[in-house]
Amino acid sequence: MYVFLHDECVISQFFTPELTRLYEKYTAQKVGFVGYFPNSSSTLERIEAFGESYHLTFPLLEDYKKEKTRLYGITITPEVAVVDHRTGSQIYRGRIDDSYVRVGKRKTHPQHYDLEDTIESWRSNESPLLIVQTQAIGCFISFTE
Repeated sequence: MYVFLHDECVISQFFTPELTRLYEKYTAQKVGFVGYFPNSSSTLERIEAFGESYHLTFPLLEDYKKEKTRLYGITITPEVAVVDHRTGSQIYRGRIDDSYVRVGKRKTHPQHYDLEDTIESWRSNESPLLIVQTQAIGCFISFTE
């Protein structure tokens, strides 16, 4: 599971407790988590500080050339890509859950836990034949830098 983040994006910051919860729930079950920071304004120092401030213990890496960002079709932070490494297929791209209706408008309680549902389906060998997509809400990734 790859999550694309931006240290200055409030919505990325908001989702860090959920990402930590999912990481702690699934890491022992062989579900890998890696965070990528595709914006060059997220220096290595800022990425490290973000991980420390928000208690993220999975690897956090830069993707300034946007190789992973483009590979998985990511355009927003936070946005996730789930790859079934048994088949090499991307099975999900989109939001973590539906907490945000739009930028600036958040639900009190999410109703759909898209990332967790995808992980559970994958663990049950129910990977979709086609990529499942949901609309991520957050901060746009700059492809001009």
